[in-house]
Amino acid sequence: MKIDPLVFHAKFPHRCLLDQCKSRCCKGGVWADIGEKEIILKNAALFVPYLRPESRDPSSWFGETNEDPDCPSGIAVETNVAGDYCVFFHPDHGCSLQKAAVDLGWHEWEFKPRFCIMFPLVVSEGVLTVDEDMDDVWCMKRENRTHPILPSVEKEVRHLFPEDVARKLLGEDYGCGTPPGTLPGYLPKKATIP
Repeated sequence: MKIDPLVFHAKFPHRCLLDQCKSRCCKGGVWADIGEKEIILKNAALFVPYLRPESRDPSSWFGETNEDPDCPSGIAVETNVAGDYCVFFHPDHGCSLQKAAVDLGWHEWEFKPRFCIMFPLVVSEGVLTVDEDMDDVWCMKRENRTHPILPSVEKEVRHLFPEDVARKLLGEDYGCGTPPGTLPGYLPKKATIP
């Protein structure tokens, strides 16, 4: 995986502030790996109580499927939209998949698609970069981008990437971020449950 030098220079708020952004990054749905879809559907009953009434039918959760070399399986599937937001959007802001996992005592990102965990980072065409296309989202507005992005998303980086890659991204091996270049063979990992 190549790394866009922007990753080492971009700014972000010191953390996500759902009270400020109202989960606008969830508008329009997201892409998930086909394997993530299978896990979510296998555990559908866990999430239904957390979903908005218009999103409670599991047959309505996923839409179009496309080949995507940036997904671990090579196949991406979109989450559908209900009322302008991803079907998994929680009425109190945030993600129903994440809220269910926390309430059940599991890791908060056990079911959440890696695309969502990773934001504002994204892997596009084999390159880890910053999703600059969402500049209308609170956290991506210039005036709110006050801190280096990698320390702001350290928890997410440590969750998604193998330890050696996370250390390089976070500058632990060099005293600064990884020099721009290639980290061979790495796509972000995602925890799965049996």
